[in-house]
Amino acid sequence: MSFRLPRTVPLLTIFHNPANSASKQALQLLKKASVEHDFKVDVVDASAAPTHQQVSNIVEFLAKTEKISVPQSCQRILTSGAPSVSTVGQVQKLLDKDPKLFVTPLIVDWNKGKAIIPNFLI
Repeated sequence: MSFRLPRTVPLLTIFHNPANSASKQALQLLKKASVEHDFKVDVVDASAAPTHQQVSNIVEFLAKTEKISVPQSCQRILTSGAPSVSTVGQVQKLLDKDPKLFVTPLIVDWNKGKAIIPNFLI
């Protein structure tokens, strides 16, 4: 008799705003790709701010993925009208007050430590 660990299916999270056309397009593409490439999609409504731990991880992952500095990554996860920030703590405080400042869509692969903000030409 052999023992085999259960296979885990990768999970990607999309922080999604259904009113945003780019977010709708990203979700549609992710769902389509998930069938072909065997991963699950976790949809998080952007009406609620991500947790502090999620913000910290997203800033780190985005800096690594896009090869930018942490202060640039902090600013990048906020909408264009957001106040200027350079630390994770500042981002967390802003999002605690106004979750709508979080940019959508934002996709995170928690297992691989990667995050991306898709740029679509609509």
